Amino acid sequence: MHMALLFLALFVGTFMPLQMGLNAMISQHWSHSAPIASLISFFVGTIALSIFVVVTKIPIPALSTSTVPWYAWFGGLLGAIGVTTLTFLAPRIGALAMISLIICGQLIGSVIFDHFGFIGYTIRPVTLMRALGVVLLISGAYLVNRY
Repeated sequence: MHMALLFLALFVGTFMPLQMGLNAMISQHWSHSAPIASLISFFVGTIALSIFVVVTKIPIPALSTSTVPWYAWFGGLLGAIGVTTLTFLAPRIGALAMISLIICGQLIGSVIFDHFGFIGYTIRPVTLMRALGVVLLISGAYLVNRY
């Protein structure tokens, strides 16, 4: 795997606590509502992506040519639930607790999706070393939340 892509993932990972903190500020100081703050976040993101698509001239394919399974369209719903929940949680449990527990949930889900090849993921069986890595990361999340 190209190192630049790994560092890009690491760098963009720092955006999540920032985004949730900014959304929480909108919720606490203006809307007093995590769903409204999340709606604003998605609205601004939609505008930004729309500008990017127009400027870069990325063609938008016709829906009539889509072979996407019906359930794939629920990704946006899951994103809305996630962002709204995290906007609610951020000021209540703090960035470190929130992100460490998100990572635990993502690890557990990722191990399952990779192992069984769900929703198009390439099958990557759980190995002893992968399981150990997950256990160590979950242990780290426990430690940062306990102490």
